[in-house]
Amino acid sequence: MPAGHSSRAERTAFIVLSAVVFAYVALRAMRVPVVHDEAMTFFLFVEPGRFLPFLSHWDAGNHLLSTALGWLSYSVFGMNAWALRLPSVLAFILFAWYGWRWGVKLQVPLVRWCFWAAWLLMPFLLDFFSLFRGYGLAMAFWAMPLYELCALLENASAKRLTAVLLATALATFSSLSLLTLWAAVLAATALVILRGSLPLKAIAAWILLGLAPFLFAAVYVHELSQHGNLYYGVSGILDGTVPSLLNVMLGTTNPVAVAVVVLLLLACSLIAFRANRAGERSFALWALAVGAGFLWLDATGRFVLHAWKNTPFPEDRTALQWVLLFLLLIAFSMDRLARVKPGMQWCALLLLALPARTLANVNTSTTVYWPEQAIPGTIFHTVDSLQQASPHLLTIGAYHQMPACWGFGMRERGLALNAVDVSEFPHGGEDLLLIDPHRDTVPGGYREVAFASSGYLTLYARNSTFTSTLLLDSVLPPVQGEAEFRELWHPPIWAVQGSAFLVQLDLSIHPQKEPMTGDLAVVTDAPGAGQHDDHVLLQFMRDPTRTDSIHTLRHLPAIPQDATRTVVFLWNPARLPYASSGRLRVYSAEDHPGHAHP
Repeated sequence: MPAGHSSRAERTAFIVLSAVVFAYVALRAMRVPVVHDEAMTFFLFVEPGRFLPFLSHWDAGNHLLSTALGWLSYSVFGMNAWALRLPSVLAFILFAWYGWRWGVKLQVPLVRWCFWAAWLLMPFLLDFFSLFRGYGLAMAFWAMPLYELCALLENASAKRLTAVLLATALATFSSLSLLTLWAAVLAATALVILRGSLPLKAIAAWILLGLAPFLFAAVYVHELSQHGNLYYGVSGILDGTVPSLLNVMLGTTNPVAVAVVVLLLLACSLIAFRANRAGERSFALWALAVGAGFLWLDATGRFVLHAWKNTPFPEDRTALQWVLLFLLLIAFSMDRLARVKPGMQWCALLLLALPARTLANVNTSTTVYWPEQAIPGTIFHTVDSLQQASPHLLTIGAYHQMPACWGFGMRERGLALNAVDVSEFPHGGEDLLLIDPHRDTVPGGYREVAFASSGYLTLYARNSTFTSTLLLDSVLPPVQGEAEFRELWHPPIWAVQGSAFLVQLDLSIHPQKEPMTGDLAVVTDAPGAGQHDDHVLLQFMRDPTRTDSIHTLRHLPAIPQDATRTVVFLWNPARLPYASSGRLRVYSAEDHPGHAHP
């Protein structure tokens, strides 16, 4: 079939397939529990409404466009996971549309349909169209400038130039890992302008829509680096980036698979080079040239950045842009070969390994990459039932990526449960433990009470109970102000050394403007293993739409004899004005592994 043409049956089949995948993406967005990065983005940037570059907390997890759209959706629909994920879900429509446009440029039907299957059912990437992260948005927008750039190189127009520049900016502001490829796009479009095939006003568009936002993003990325936030990545490409992609795409890091990828890249790059030498100037040629050229240019740019600034190489989700380029390069290479040697079209069946892996992992309960962070409703409701039957607030232990997921899940369901404690996990002696059996060993004295269907999260309850003695019952008088620190309990260290405690806080907080950010901290300063540091975001314990109060019970393990300080305090780093009053109770407690309860 000629490039650019399709039959009615083919269009119908593609629409049906896209609709089915879109429905799956939307269903997952409604059903899969939030993961840590989603929840922290909500608590740090969306709920406070402070997410603009240079004006918010410095963190690479703030995927600027994704966060802004999530804030807009949250403002309209409220605190729901599906609302935050809605922009990513809708981005799949753009991704599918450009998948169609790419596919119809392939002439061999078998290659075309294998490409479409791989594009629409790409493992790992498909997850991000159902999550509140920037990678789904980034890849949807990235598919657009790649196509429009090839069309621009084939037949220059101001409209296509504008589409390339805008879409590349949107893609990069969704995931800053595209910054080096943005530079490549700017270079390619500059060559088109210098070729003289566009009016002079195209230069102004290139500067305003391309160079200016690129420089802004580059400065922002530099500042992220200065703040120590460009920490995610690996130390090499063949021993890091490529294996990480193979692992999430195909479930292997085998060196043979890495070698196959390299050989395919070399072979397809040779095909692109020879096609260019033949003097063609078709869309298909430019697809080969852009696919191969951008892969090599970005890899080179990454080596330069690593040597210059020790910038990590991209890993798995921060390298998804390479997957799209590689898939396009493979598909157009196979299409070219199959037109000369029809038997080569059967090689396209190898692309079906991608949708096969997606279909093998179909579910609506968890993610490919963070299954242990997805806390299902069954676990929340089990804990709520246990809490209803308990005379005291139950303590909950979990690993360090769980507090935000737990806090978000409580708020979303309107539950009044304790915030989780990660400080001594899994050996803090809490009443309940949230454990991934693949990651941690369950201490003795606990029984299983609930589990996630994914098999990556189990809830355990402690078999025994302990008695406790009330040592301090203090009314916290009303306080107003914007102090950064407010001490709630700071006993003489000699009076508490060698003992363990439970600290119960019931505090009403009225900030001048919601939300009230900051931490509750329970800290023991001591050398070595005696150090204890339990910091909990106030947002994990307080739902301003339902209550102005915090109710929590924190376990303070046995304070070593060489400890220098034990203190419980509120930390208000943003110095928000607020008023508060409440009650603090301190109980003696059994030392690790068990402790007492009021």
